[in-house]
Amino acid sequence: MSTETATPVPTTTLDGADEAYPRDRQYVLVALALAGLTGIEIATYAAPGFPLWGWGDKAGLITVLMILMAVKFWTVAYFFMHLKFDKPLLTRVFYAGLILAVAVYVAVLTMFNVWYPGSHN
Repeated sequence: MSTETATPVPTTTLDGADEAYPRDRQYVLVALALAGLTGIEIATYAAPGFPLWGWGDKAGLITVLMILMAVKFWTVAYFFMHLKFDKPLLTRVFYAGLILAVAVYVAVLTMFNVWYPGSHN
């Protein structure tokens, strides 16, 4: 069967798919925003004493980096992986993955006493 003569599949049969996919301009803007967030992450290493990073303590810096990580994860999943066009179940699975990743990071950092650097002996 040729694809030229096939009738298009209605979007109602595509499990919640939407016709209104974003244009290239939106992808470029999102990529620029992600590049800006990556620049902020790099700045945390280039200028570790900057007051916005948690007033010089390591716990504040790690908190800022984890927030940036979560925002970038959500942005990539939502826009580039077209999560906003998928079923709500898939959105919940991605959010569960984000929550699990943050929980693992916090657990490991707590295990290594990163939050209280002077407390380990």
